[in-house]
Amino acid sequence: MDTPDVAAILQTLYDADEDKYLDDPAGVALFDPPLVGVARADDPWFARLKDVIGDFLWTPQEALDLAAPGATARSVVCWCLPVCEAARLANRRERRLPARTWVYVRAFGEPFVTRLRQGMEQALRDRGFAAVAPAVAPHHKIERREGVGLAGQWSERHAAFVAGLGTFGLSGGLITRRGIAHRLGSVVTDAEIPPTPRAYGDDAFAWCLRTARGTCGACVERCPAGAVGETVAERDKDLCRNHLHETIPTEGRDRYRFEPIRGCGLCQTAVPCETCNPTEPSG
Repeated sequence: MDTPDVAAILQTLYDADEDKYLDDPAGVALFDPPLVGVARADDPWFARLKDVIGDFLWTPQEALDLAAPGATARSVVCWCLPVCEAARLANRRERRLPARTWVYVRAFGEPFVTRLRQGMEQALRDRGFAAVAPAVAPHHKIERREGVGLAGQWSERHAAFVAGLGTFGLSGGLITRRGIAHRLGSVVTDAEIPPTPRAYGDDAFAWCLRTARGTCGACVERCPAGAVGETVAERDKDLCRNHLHETIPTEGRDRYRFEPIRGCGLCQTAVPCETCNPTEPSG
């Protein structure tokens, strides 16, 4: 079988989706076109993540085994969908609650990402390959786990890191060459696809100004819940989650006027890494 052009497949799925738009302003896509990266399924990082995060985390092979027993996982296709400019600009102006446009992207953008996941799964299967989108697989569970808090069995951020798409920031988000304001998706397959080089090697924080150079810290000031600490170890996921699931829905219900109410993203906007890798020269 020929090597599938996963970037072309994803772009076709993106272009064909008729429900990927904001309601206000109408006709503006929730996300900019995708950035794609590919990791080898046997990359040592996937096994290492069990030590970093927990043994509950699936390797690509474990994820594919649940969907296609006997198939050999060879590639992990990952993508980043940058949040549209309209939502980012609106969110830059906020200090406590996220802008309505940002919340709309978060609430209705995730189903779009899942449609892309399922579309990529099906496109690969139609070409004769085994495939699974672990984050939306029937067996995937998000539970509170000792030492790490609420966590799933697959991490889109960590898979994207292994696939060369970016490194982590102080706030816990993934800084890509198109910034930290995005959503991520991935599919594991037995197709042999050339991996994307990791420009940063094994440095998981190479593109964060604070962890790489000791400067910045803008996301600390931007977080309305005080959840982003002065170091990565000081990040408080529970403070973040309480703000997301209690403060914003309670205080913002009249402001947004739709359900569900999700997302915040203040730490991803009005920061140097909003739309780029800030450690690279601009221009």
